[in-house]
Amino acid sequence: MPKTGLFVVMLLCCLCSKKAWCTHRFRIRTGDNKVINIDPDPYGDFKTITVPIKRAGNLVIIEAQLDTLIGNFILDTGAPGLVLNETYFRDAPHSGEKEAGGVNGQAAHVFTTIVHNLSILDLHYDRLTADVTDLSAIENSKGIKVLGLLGTRLFAKLAITVDLFNNVLYIHKLDEKDDIIPGERLFNKPDMKTSFKLLNDVIFIKGTVNDDEMWFAFDTGAESNLLDYDNFKKLAKKMRVISRSSVTGIGGKQYQNAYAVFDNLVIGNYLFKHNRILFTRLDDMGKAYNNTVDAILGYDFFARGIFTINFAKKEFEMYIYTYQDK
Repeated sequence: MPKTGLFVVMLLCCLCSKKAWCTHRFRIRTGDNKVINIDPDPYGDFKTITVPIKRAGNLVIIEAQLDTLIGNFILDTGAPGLVLNETYFRDAPHSGEKEAGGVNGQAAHVFTTIVHNLSILDLHYDRLTADVTDLSAIENSKGIKVLGLLGTRLFAKLAITVDLFNNVLYIHKLDEKDDIIPGERLFNKPDMKTSFKLLNDVIFIKGTVNDDEMWFAFDTGAESNLLDYDNFKKLAKKMRVISRSSVTGIGGKQYQNAYAVFDNLVIGNYLFKHNRILFTRLDDMGKAYNNTVDAILGYDFFARGIFTINFAKKEFEMYIYTYQDK
C-alpha cells in the first residue's frame, strides 16, 4: 500500500450459476475515510441522452468512446468510478501503483492512470482518473470485448433511467433543484420510490426480507441478488433452497453456495414477491465498503421494472413491468 495516506481496497464479487463473472471494487480514501474525487464535472449540450443498451447475460452494456477507442463498457453501480481493462490499457501512463484484495484473500495488480476524454454520445468527461486492472474473467465468461466499467461517481451530478425491456439507458441533466428537467421525465408516477445513502460511492437502500430490516447495496454489475450467509441462517426457515452452485474467485478457488426463493421483499413500501437470492459470505465486501453489507440487490431485482436513480438527490424510483406480480 502507498505510504502517502491514500489506500485502495477492492472487492471481488464473484457470482455463480449462470456463467459467473467477477467484478472489481475500488476505493481511494484519505486517512479519515473520505473518498477523493478530483475529476472535473461532465458536460454536454443535452437535456436527456438516449443510449442503446446491449446485453451480455445479465450485464448492462453500453458503448462509449475513450480517447480514440470505441467499445463496450459495463454499467456498474458497484464500482465507484471508471475502471479500465488492463488487457487494452496495460501501456497507459502510470500515475500510481496500488494493491487490492479479493474475497479469497488474494491480491490483484492495480494501477491508476489519467484518460483525456470519455464520451457517451453527447456526454463528455475530460481528464478522468481511472483504475486499471484485469477484467478478462468477464470477457471469457461472456464472450465479448469489455473495455471497462462505468461506476457511480461518473453520474454523481446526473440521473439515469434504465429500461431493460426496451434496452435503453436515459441520462438526464438536472435543474438547479437537482430534479430532472421538467418535461424530460419519462414517468411521473413510480410504483416505488425511496431514498438511499451514498457511502463511499456505493448506493445503500433500506428494505426488509421476511420482515427483517436490512441495508442493501444496489449493484447493476451483480447478476444475482446476494444475501449474507449469517442473515440467511436467521431467515432460512422462511426460504426455500432451489439449487446449489459454485462461485469462482481469483485463482480459480471455488465456493459452494445456494439459491433460495422467498415471497416477502419490501423496498420503499412496495412488496416484491417470488424473489430469488444467492446466499454467500459478504464479510470482505463490508470491509471494502467500510460499512456492513447485509445483502445486494442485483439483476434479479432491477430487471423487474424501469428504474431511475437520481444521484444528486439520492432518490431511487421504479416502475414495475406489468407482467411482474404486484
